[in-house]
Amino acid sequence: METQVETVTAGYSYWAMAGWFIAGGAVTAVFSGSLARLTSRADLAEVLAVGMVVPCFTWAVQLAASAAVMAPARRRVYWGDLGRVCLLGSVALLPAALANLGLPQPPRWASVANVLASVAVMAVELFRRSAQRGTPLGWPISWCLTITVNMLLFLWASWGWW
Repeated sequence: METQVETVTAGYSYWAMAGWFIAGGAVTAVFSGSLARLTSRADLAEVLAVGMVVPCFTWAVQLAASAAVMAPARRRVYWGDLGRVCLLGSVALLPAALANLGLPQPPRWASVANVLASVAVMAVELFRRSAQRGTPLGWPISWCLTITVNMLLFLWASWGWW
């Protein structure tokens, strides 16, 4: 009896996908921790916890939703693209992290602008990758909606810091 072997595009294994998310999380931690320099009302642990848990919301929702409705092969590609987009967006946050950690009085607006730029970079890349791979348009649109909720959750959770 012949066994069907699933072909996995190079770089789209579950291990590779996990690696993209772990790398993105590590880079995001640098930015999240740097936000503690902008407030005297929250300590590093609180800022880092909120700065890491809230962004996980977007990725958890997208992974769970796609796990529920996508076919395994399409889901694996979408997850790989999400992981790459996560890392790209995290790297895009580094200019603000460097400013927050290096400047004597870093401006808060720079972090806000950098987050918005990071989200824009991620959105463009996710739409590009989705179109390239034939992922239905609803998925990157749902990601945009989810990350908007994510940013609102962050504002709510951090409101008292500023």
